[in-house]
Amino acid sequence: MFLLIVRLLITIVLAFLVGKLVSKIKLPAILGWLIAGMLLGPHAFSVINQEILDAGWYQILVHILECAVGLMIGTELVWNKIKKSGKAIIITTLTQSLGTFLLVSAVFGIVFYITDIPIYLSFIFGGIALATARRRLCPLSVNLKQTVL
Repeated sequence: MFLLIVRLLITIVLAFLVGKLVSKIKLPAILGWLIAGMLLGPHAFSVINQEILDAGWYQILVHILECAVGLMIGTELVWNKIKKSGKAIIITTLTQSLGTFLLVSAVFGIVFYITDIPIYLSFIFGGIALATARRRLCPLSVNLKQTVL
């Protein structure tokens, strides 16, 4: 078990470094983290193998971190400021988010259909595009006088 924890820590450090490297070329660090996860996960170099992903302690850690991220996001939302901004800004943000997801999913869906790759994977790429797209946050952050990541 100690070796599994060491492998997890090495992966986290590598993902952090890849995130920093990606941010140097003006892309969101989360894109680097996603790339590191795909490369170091069980389907590529297998630094994080299925044994770690199935471990009970890992599942508990994931749930704790999910709660922490949710709390961090929730504490940053100021509903009064969002309400003052009007419905237009929320509609713009939602349409940009859905537009990004649908466009990327559709393009990858067509490519995957032609190349005989399972089409459900296109939705994963749509989600990655949604998570890494900075434009969807710009209208809300500019109106609220906040900075974007």
